[in-house]
Amino acid sequence: MRAPGGKDGLVAGDVLLAVDNVSLSFGGVKAITEVSFDIRKGEIRAIIGPNGAGKTSMLNVINGFYHPQQGRITYKGATRQKMRPYVAASQGISRTFQNVALFKGMSTLDNIMAGRTLKMQGSFFWQLFRHGPAMREEIEHRRKVEEIIDFLEIQAIRKTPVGKLPYGLQKRVELGRALAMEPDLLLLDEPMAGMNLEEKEDMSRFILDVNNQYGTTIALIEHDIGVVMDLSDRIVVLEYGRKIADGTPDQVKSDQKVIDAYLGVSH
Repeated sequence: MRAPGGKDGLVAGDVLLAVDNVSLSFGGVKAITEVSFDIRKGEIRAIIGPNGAGKTSMLNVINGFYHPQQGRITYKGATRQKMRPYVAASQGISRTFQNVALFKGMSTLDNIMAGRTLKMQGSFFWQLFRHGPAMREEIEHRRKVEEIIDFLEIQAIRKTPVGKLPYGLQKRVELGRALAMEPDLLLLDEPMAGMNLEEKEDMSRFILDVNNQYGTTIALIEHDIGVVMDLSDRIVVLEYGRKIADGTPDQVKSDQKVIDAYLGVSH
């Protein structure tokens, strides 16, 4: 079951994050134009659209990598126009990327451990000598990492350098690193890109388990429309940086504007 609430005081179904009239341009190129939608606590919220629709740009606005020229983001009741990525991370927003962004020479365990950095409270002195409080803290963080490794069923590769892993497993390790931050909002940018059918089925199962067992709210970009329809509670559709549809999977797949722009079939 999904968690009914959390330390933010929100319960499942409350608005966790709201995008209000956001526009983003690079020079004369408009990446996002007056887009508004919300993400509710406990849901899987998909963002779909053709290439160049502004999907990744929207995730970059949400986690503070880009700053919109217009509009605002409200997260956990606090409204902002600009936020730095490290602040977003400290407030419970984590993400994965289109292209795997891992430390290729480090092991699976150490890559996931890197996701615990913001959770570490010990002083630099104790961490340097790995003694006293820092040692106790590291043991606790490693316990959390081992739980994630078990959850993602990657025990066999825990000591393997990720650069030696097949692509599908690298994507799973990246998911593990994002989960190590214990996020309230998890942003997944094409988590199944380049995967075969079996790998997609595994990743879909893990995404559902993260949502159901951890109660983590998820915003998902994915091009496989079948996966999107199966996983999502609600879907927002972008085209050329503008929102053209927003609703449940059944509502979106029957919307003629979506059919014309994205699905490529006609009535």
